[in-house]
Amino acid sequence: MPSISRRTFVAAPAEMVWALAGDFAEWHPKLRIYTNGPEAPADLVVTILSKDDEGMTLSYHMPDPPFPIKDHRATIIVEPASHEGTCYATWYAEFSADPELLQQLEDSIGDDVFAQALDRLATAAQDSYGAQQVAAAK
Repeated sequence: MPSISRRTFVAAPAEMVWALAGDFAEWHPKLRIYTNGPEAPADLVVTILSKDDEGMTLSYHMPDPPFPIKDHRATIIVEPASHEGTCYATWYAEFSADPELLQQLEDSIGDDVFAQALDRLATAAQDSYGAQQVAAAK
């Protein structure tokens, strides 16, 4: 089964990044969690399959993905880095697709979705952490 993965370093504590990761609306411009039924406003709707706060992992499925894929399952993982107050955020997906489309999907899902969204998550977490550090210094 093909998979796509992207990872980014975040200059903020894993716990802070994890708190943001589960709230797509805070950092992803198109994803919303499917909680209010079919009338829920969203560009893309996801169904949470599992969430482990202790392990900092969140897995979800898109019932109607905007890409030519099937059997989609994606996971976001936040894990502490070796330097205190930093972490890594990883986003990967497994799916079925036409082998001839894999490179195109790698670019469109990996770069245009995962990498950009992880950058937004990192920026949101770093901005929040920075504001918290400034407030604590006063």
